[in-house]
Amino acid sequence: MMSTLFPSLAAVLTLALLGVIFGIILSIARIRLKVDKDPRIELVLDALPGANCGACGFPGCSGYARKIVLDGADINLCQLGGKEVLEKIAGIMRVQPVGFGVPVKARVHCQGGIAETARQFIYSGPHECAAANEMMGGFKVCQYGCLGFGDCVKACNFDAIHMSEKGLPVVDDEKCVGCGMCVKACPRDIISLVPENMDVYVRCMNREKAPVMKKGCSVGCIGCRLCVKACTEVFKDNEEIESAITVDSFLASINYDLCVNCYKCAEVCPVPVIEPVTVSKKFRKQAEKENIEESA
Repeated sequence: MMSTLFPSLAAVLTLALLGVIFGIILSIARIRLKVDKDPRIELVLDALPGANCGACGFPGCSGYARKIVLDGADINLCQLGGKEVLEKIAGIMRVQPVGFGVPVKARVHCQGGIAETARQFIYSGPHECAAANEMMGGFKVCQYGCLGFGDCVKACNFDAIHMSEKGLPVVDDEKCVGCGMCVKACPRDIISLVPENMDVYVRCMNREKAPVMKKGCSVGCIGCRLCVKACTEVFKDNEEIESAITVDSFLASINYDLCVNCYKCAEVCPVPVIEPVTVSKKFRKQAEKENIEESA
C-alpha cells in the first residue's frame, strides 16, 4: 500500500509545483505586458451624449470613444451631440474643432401613400420593408416609393419618425437629431438628411417618364422643369451661379449648396412634389414684413 501512496503523493506535489510555476510566469507576463488604459477614453466617453445610437458608425459611444483616442477617428461624427460635444472632444484631444456643419434633419422623398399608389400583387410576407423589397422588387408598381412597413420607425432610437394613416413615414423635427439610422434602414433610399435650415425638398424618387410613373403613382414628379425655370430666374443676374435645382432622369433634385430658400420651385410645382407649398407663402409674407420693418 505504501508503494502506491508515494507515487500518488509525488504526482500531486508535481502538479502543485507546476501550478505555482505557471502562476508566477503568468503574473510576471501580466505585469510586463500590461497596457495602461488611456484616461482620455473615459473623458471622451463622458463628453458623448450616451445615446448609443450607432449613427457614428461605431458600436455605441464607448466604441466611438476608443476609436477616437486609439485610432484617430474623426471627432465630428456625433450628430446628436452637435457642436457642443465636438468642442468638448476637441479640447480633450487637443485638436481644432473643425468639420461640423449645419445640423441636419431626416426628409422623406415620397408622398405615394396607400391611396396614391397601385399594387402589382398582394404581398403576404413579413411586415418589413427590406423583406418586401426582396420579393420581386416590392409589391407596388412604383419601384421607387415607400413600402410602408416602417423599418425606419423601428430603426429610430429617438421616437422621431412615425407611420401616418396614409402609410408613409412622418418625421418629427423636434425629436429628430439627424442621426441617419432611418436612412440606413430604408431599402428604397427614400429618406435623406437635409440641412435643417433648408426649407424645401423633393418628395419623390421616381426616375421614370411621367406616363410610366403615373401608372403606379398619382403624385410623383413629372419632370416638367418649371422648378428649374423658376430657380434660374432667381440667379439670372449672376451668370457665375448655376440653378440650385435640376431635373435629371425625369426627377427634380436640389443642390443645397446653392439653394437660398426662395420657395420659387415649390410655388410653381404643379403636382406638387416640392415641399413646402403652403408654408412657403407664410414664410415669404413674414420675410416681407421683416424687410418692411427694417427699412422703416
